[in-house]
Amino acid sequence: MEPLPSNWVDEIFKRFHGRFGNRFLAEYCTGIVGQDGQDMGISNAKNVWGEELAGFTPEEIKRGLSAQYPFLPDCDKFKLACIDYEQAFLEAVKQMHERKSGKDKWSSPAIYWAASEIGNDLNNHPYQSIRVRWKIEFDKAREKISEGRLPNSVPERLVAIPAPGKTTVSKEESARRFAEAHAILDKKIINRS
Repeated sequence: MEPLPSNWVDEIFKRFHGRFGNRFLAEYCTGIVGQDGQDMGISNAKNVWGEELAGFTPEEIKRGLSAQYPFLPDCDKFKLACIDYEQAFLEAVKQMHERKSGKDKWSSPAIYWAASEIGNDLNNHPYQSIRVRWKIEFDKAREKISEGRLPNSVPERLVAIPAPGKTTVSKEESARRFAEAHAILDKKIINRS
C-alpha cells in the first residue's frame, strides 16, 4: 500500500507544530541537517508517519487532527484518534444489510473485511458488547490490507444459487422439463438403433 502522500504528512506536522509549538518538533529533531536542508530526525519521522498512515482516508486524518490530546501525540496516538471504531461498526451493520440487495457502499475496504470476519455476530450484538472484538478485527483488516494479504477493495457481491432441492417448480414446468428430457433420450435411442 502506498504511503500517505508527503504533502499530507507535512500538513499534519504543520498543524501539530501550530498546536503544540516547538515541543512537537523537538520530539523528532536530531540537529543533524541532511542534504535537503531538513533535520534528518524530522524527515525520518515524516517518512515513518507516511508509511504508518498508509490507507487512512481524508476523513480519518481530519478526525485525528481535530482530536484533543492530553499529551503530545506520537504516530500511534494519532492513528488511534483517526479511527472512530463505533462509526465504522455502524457502517458495517448498515452496509452488510444493504449488501443483500447489492446496494452496499463502503467508505473503507477494512470495514468490509472486519465485518466479514465477524459474520452474523455483527447483527446479533450491540456495539458495546462487541466493541473489543470489532476493534481487533478492524485493526487486523487494516494491517492485512497494508501488508497486501487482503485486497484494498470490497469484492463484488456474488449471488448464491439455491441449494439442490431448495427450489420449487410448478407441476406444469416439471412436466414440460421431463417431456423435453424424454424427447432427447428417445432421439438418442432411435439414432443408436
